[in-house]
Amino acid sequence: MNVLEVEHLNVWEERSGRNLVRDSSFRLAQGECLAIVGESGSGKSLTCKSIMRLNRNGIRHSGRIALNGEDLSILSDKAMRRYRGRRLCMIMQNGMSAFDPSRPIGAHLQETLGIHYDWSRAEREAKLAAAMIAVGLREPAAVMSRYPFELSGGMLQRVMIALALVLEPDVIIADEPTTALDAVTAYEVVEQFVRLRERLRSAMIFVSHDLGVVRRIADNVLVMKDGEIVEQGAAREIFSGARHPYTRYLVSSKETLSRHYKWLMGGVDVAQG
Repeated sequence: MNVLEVEHLNVWEERSGRNLVRDSSFRLAQGECLAIVGESGSGKSLTCKSIMRLNRNGIRHSGRIALNGEDLSILSDKAMRRYRGRRLCMIMQNGMSAFDPSRPIGAHLQETLGIHYDWSRAEREAKLAAAMIAVGLREPAAVMSRYPFELSGGMLQRVMIALALVLEPDVIIADEPTTALDAVTAYEVVEQFVRLRERLRSAMIFVSHDLGVVRRIADNVLVMKDGEIVEQGAAREIFSGARHPYTRYLVSSKETLSRHYKWLMGGVDVAQG
């Protein structure tokens, strides 16, 4: 069953009329991870924000976006706010922008859960603590007492993943969640996303520049360029037999970088592949 259906999505600047995303359509099944890849400015984040109805003022979109068969475009702003978090959970690239800098992390988490569940404060704290421990955050009480600027980027990403564990959404959207992290932390965060999928069986959209990460986590891949979908299909087919020249360029660039890295680290001949 398709959890999310996006049909003929168009995104444009209201003032200039400039098209940013053109006639994009795709579907997401329960438990599936769909990776959206492409260079900066290709429309990846705009697509995700359109699904969440979070595009900034002056950006408009049209088309059908349905969650479990319900058209989100006809919902009121108030109704849509109740969908965000509980039904659609977005994990952003910059964890700092996801939290109110003037309040401790725990206050934000408590408020979010209070919107969606009729739990006591003690119940919310217990569920958050268990989720934080599950994603490798020790001393949950200490973490929740801190302000966002007191936590590293990797810790903030783990906090957002922990919140998703508690919310158990139908769809998780991860928009470049590892871009601002060092290589070791990024690897650890990706592994947390893998475990999140296994635990919740939620559908997931994973936006990334890193094709190594995409190969690790995605079932299917959607490739965007200049606001258009140029290719989509099973991840194994995209990596082994991409049809579109741009997709082949992305894959070959990743392979070249990987070979060069291996050569730097161990003297492997770059020409050998």
